[in-house]
Amino acid sequence: MFSQKIWSLVFNLICSLLLLLPNESLSSPLSSSEPSLHSTSLNKRYNEKIYNIKITKESFAPDGFEREMYLINGQFPGPTIECNKDDVLVINVENCLNEDTTIHCHGIFQRGTPWYDGNPGETQCGIPPNETFTHKFNVNQSGTYWYHSHSRTQYIEGIVGPLIVHDPQDPYIDEYDEEIIILLQDWYHTDSKTLLATFLSPESQGVEPVPDNGLINGKNSFNCSAAPKDSVCKDAPLAGFNFVQGKKYRLRIINTSTFSAFIFSIDEHSLDVIEVEGMITKRHTVHRLPINVAQRYSVIVEANQPKAKYWMRGEMETTCFAQQNPNLNSLVKAVVSYAGCDDKDPSSKAWSDSVKDCVDLDASDLKPYKTQNVPDVDHKIKITISFQNDENNITLGYINNSTYKIDVKYPTLNKVFDGVTTYATDQNAFVIEKCEIIDLILNNTDNGEHPFHLTAQTCQTI
Repeated sequence: MFSQKIWSLVFNLICSLLLLLPNESLSSPLSSSEPSLHSTSLNKRYNEKIYNIKITKESFAPDGFEREMYLINGQFPGPTIECNKDDVLVINVENCLNEDTTIHCHGIFQRGTPWYDGNPGETQCGIPPNETFTHKFNVNQSGTYWYHSHSRTQYIEGIVGPLIVHDPQDPYIDEYDEEIIILLQDWYHTDSKTLLATFLSPESQGVEPVPDNGLINGKNSFNCSAAPKDSVCKDAPLAGFNFVQGKKYRLRIINTSTFSAFIFSIDEHSLDVIEVEGMITKRHTVHRLPINVAQRYSVIVEANQPKAKYWMRGEMETTCFAQQNPNLNSLVKAVVSYAGCDDKDPSSKAWSDSVKDCVDLDASDLKPYKTQNVPDVDHKIKITISFQNDENNITLGYINNSTYKIDVKYPTLNKVFDGVTTYATDQNAFVIEKCEIIDLILNNTDNGEHPFHLTAQTCQTI
């Protein structure tokens, strides 16, 4: 059995494609009123919330271009999973594919339950075809999160949805009337397996594929004149949002893209940032919000403009792309309609504030709502990120000159429980003493900006 003195904090910062690995209205896939999705009410605290999700692959056309993609409970994006802080969350995942899959709750710490993190090769094996896997864990945090497949490139073509953890003690809870979830996503018309095979070949020279479109809550309209002749393509509606004049809205904005950073805005409406990835912050007002891959923000928006329609904009930061797609319309739009307005199309003007290309929101402008004391660290771990050619001339991500090799048949966590304390270099594993405090120092040597996040975390005796 594993030593009581040592617990392995094993994290693998996988740069596999830098997260290329992930036609309902807003009120359908992103509503908290899914009658068949969960079995208990959200108005009770310290409850067990049960969700059943079924993953299939079907023909679908989010932007009018029809293609085979993954669906969750027959819809895209997947239905909202939500609970209260300190609830127990149960997610029953039914895999109806002809391949394995996993579900990762992105941003959830999994303290004490790392085996439910959904990371194949690290915390579990994949869920086999026609099998069901149950995640059950306590949620002792709150904020805006999302869930997605962590198997290969599945999330970028459908296995994705929002995960919201409410806090009845949220200091801003009385400062808005309603919540709206907004998912931003780049979108590809080519099957992700093909994209991945091309990328992981010497011919790509490490140049990432460029998206064909962008989506807001799984919707946009593609210019079908640019579609291949043998494809099925038709006009599709934009996402729509309803405002009532005088009300205030909390927008939970999630970038579920593969590569694309976005700049989010609503014409003529200011955005007050109040949450960054689970951390409640002091208000910071912006007009245009840069949001990178996997990042999440909550902003408060007041419906204080004349009754009309306004453009919501998700501007894809194409200057960050390694190459350009001449058929890509990088400006993704949705329509915000005030109750009682006419049927005219929006004539609103975009904010003109300049935002630096490919750079996150300035962290110095984001202050925790409550003062945070930074603890002393026991030691520091320095991590250098680079992209290099391997022995086959394929460009891969490297951490301290080691590229990670996944072992799907013997996950890292299984090794931990088997008492393994020494890992191969290509596992990119760091073993630390139980409950140590460490600084991770990330040195990105690439000329592009890359997001990173920690997955399963725990501090306990095994």
